[in-house]
Amino acid sequence: MQVNSEQAILESASRVFETSAFLSVAPLHGNEELADPDQSATMTFRGAAAGRVSLRVSSEMLDMIANNLLEPSEDPNEQAQRRGDVLKEMLNMLCGNLLTEFFGAEPVFDLSPPELLGNDELPPPSSQDMHRLLMNVEDTLAEVLFEVQERTNC
Repeated sequence: MQVNSEQAILESASRVFETSAFLSVAPLHGNEELADPDQSATMTFRGAAAGRVSLRVSSEMLDMIANNLLEPSEDPNEQAQRRGDVLKEMLNMLCGNLLTEFFGAEPVFDLSPPELLGNDELPPPSSQDMHRLLMNVEDTLAEVLFEVQERTNC
């Protein structure tokens, strides 16, 4: 299945962020002043193909999502916990959407639980079959890294 990787990532991210978190997504044009990402998470998949999806976003964006979906909180410990939970859930939904975009609806995949990386860096690429996209999500910078390390049935 041939797909335009940049378009597939943008469509998947738009679907997840707009329908689940009520945030708009736009391609990056290069001259925007955006809040920098400072939170990242990654997860792996295995099945018809094996690989990894990673997401890097700003705390500001995670707070917007949490406030759109939950009651606002002033407790810093609760805010940090909510940011992590929101990031992992957004990554989980994004991974499912990306796998469908790239491989279709038929293949079955086992997904690892999303893992917070504890910093603003994504893991180094471990595959030549890597797709990266920077995008504008509500005036914050977001980065998606989609890697396919092994293809078995696709």
